[in-house]
Amino acid sequence: MKIQFNKRFLVRGIALTVLLLFGILMYFVGRQHTILLDNKTITLEGQELKALPIVEVQVDRQEVLELAARDRDKVLATNQKHSITISYTDSAWNEISFTRKFKVPVGEDMVMVSIPALVANPESDQSLWLAHYEVPKMAVAATPEESVVVPDELSLLAPL
Repeated sequence: MKIQFNKRFLVRGIALTVLLLFGILMYFVGRQHTILLDNKTITLEGQELKALPIVEVQVDRQEVLELAARDRDKVLATNQKHSITISYTDSAWNEISFTRKFKVPVGEDMVMVSIPALVANPESDQSLWLAHYEVPKMAVAATPEESVVVPDELSLLAPL
């Protein structure tokens, strides 16, 4: 079979390339991620970071979530790049608000943002406060096989 490099072959090749590039683009743009917002006390590099009493968190342009200490909430977001805005009141009653941009690693379905780690180091690398999260699997004990119980009255009728 001989391949002819004519106008039809060129148009089909360009169309196939455009479809492949569009598919790759849609994978990155349209992929949905679950972002867990965690406001719990953690130990990071030997230092204990306390949970904030009340903190307001907004991911991208979604609704503002208010988290108390030891709270965790989730946000569903599409795309790889996101911005997170955190507003809280410090111990001197000063309102502090900052925005940080981050990128969800390719292939991640669920990530967890540690709010105390982000507040303690807002300019740090995202690997300190953004972590992969895997849903815990429940351990179910295997049920023992049911044994047949023969009552005494029917023992004479049971085959040996």
